[in-house]
Amino acid sequence: MGFASDWKSAKTTFETATGKKKPSAKFMGVFHKSGLEDVTKALDTALGKSDAKALEKALLDYVKSATAYQTTLEKSAKAEGVATIAAELKKLGQALDDIGRRAGVAVNERIAEMREDAEAEKAKEVEEQGKAARAIADKTAVQIDGLLKTANADVKLLDQAAANADLALRNVLEAQGAGNAKEAKAQAAAVQTAAKAVDTQAKKIAATATQAAKLFSQGKAAVAKMKLDPKQHGGRDPAQGAFDRADGIVMKLDQMKDEAAEAAVEAAGIVKEAAQALKGALDLRATYLASCRKLAKRAQDADSLYDTVARDVGGQADRAQQEQMVAAEATEDDKRAASIKTATFYITQVRQQAAQAKKEILAAANEITGTRKSFPAMVSDKDPDFGPLLAGAKVSLDGLKESHAALTKAETKIDKVETALKKLG
Repeated sequence: MGFASDWKSAKTTFETATGKKKPSAKFMGVFHKSGLEDVTKALDTALGKSDAKALEKALLDYVKSATAYQTTLEKSAKAEGVATIAAELKKLGQALDDIGRRAGVAVNERIAEMREDAEAEKAKEVEEQGKAARAIADKTAVQIDGLLKTANADVKLLDQAAANADLALRNVLEAQGAGNAKEAKAQAAAVQTAAKAVDTQAKKIAATATQAAKLFSQGKAAVAKMKLDPKQHGGRDPAQGAFDRADGIVMKLDQMKDEAAEAAVEAAGIVKEAAQALKGALDLRATYLASCRKLAKRAQDADSLYDTVARDVGGQADRAQQEQMVAAEATEDDKRAASIKTATFYITQVRQQAAQAKKEILAAANEITGTRKSFPAMVSDKDPDFGPLLAGAKVSLDGLKESHAALTKAETKIDKVETALKKLG
């Protein structure tokens, strides 16, 4: 049912009521030329579409047509002297006014509904746009984080190669001191091999840093093309968080690239020192002092790295324990299950990361201790130059032991958490 049907009903009612009073044929001719069939149909059609201007026009056309029609009909009735149908004309006018009022309400409601639909669609579009932007940023961050892992592996290989070059140089000096020229040359060749390995790893790290910067730029450009309006996303860029993380990694990789380049230059310098040593033109004390400085730095870097790792793993163990406590106190199955799932995740993370870190700590400690033992007697704890460096290396070794103990403590904590979780079923 629509307004065209309402008009038809009002028209039929008028014809039935006035039929007995036999108005003139001329009047009825005017009556039948209302034009309201078309405008009411147009009104019904407009209400079925989503065009605000068409709705407003259809309503205005109806009001104009209905008003003009009533005026024309009343004039015709007076001219024809058919005052006997005045009551029916009044009812017809009321019917037309009622259609107009209801049409006005319907049009306003439809326009409001369209506006709400448009706003909802816009909100959905903004939400989807935000999700798409976050997905791009998250993917970029994940990819760059993967490159950081690759670079970290290359840095370990570089550090090992640098240590090998330093060790080989000391071996050259020892062989020269013992009068073993053949061994000295062999160790000098080992210096070159290790230095080449350092250079190769440095180039790999540089390439990784470049790739990360490129991925970051591509991700930012892709989101920029979306032309996000921060006002529509709570006043902030929905992708910014992930991009900030990615940017931090890019800067870290850039720093690693510079440090690797410096290590390559140092390795090249060691090659020259080995050549000078073969000629007997190398200052032994200066060479061992440089080796001692490198040892102290490696120890300090390892201490700093694994202190951070131990703190992070310890934090994850604490989180596992907190989730286990939440699960134990939860009265809702869903909440308990969610906490158990989260606790289990952290248990797995702690177990894997702690085991790997402890293994690496032992390897680092053995390398530092082994290198210290390989130094000749001149590298003494009581020497004013060597002493502070060796003392610093010892402090770093103690730090590595503390980190190892902290990781063991974290493992013990998650073992208890895991036992408690099993009791929860």
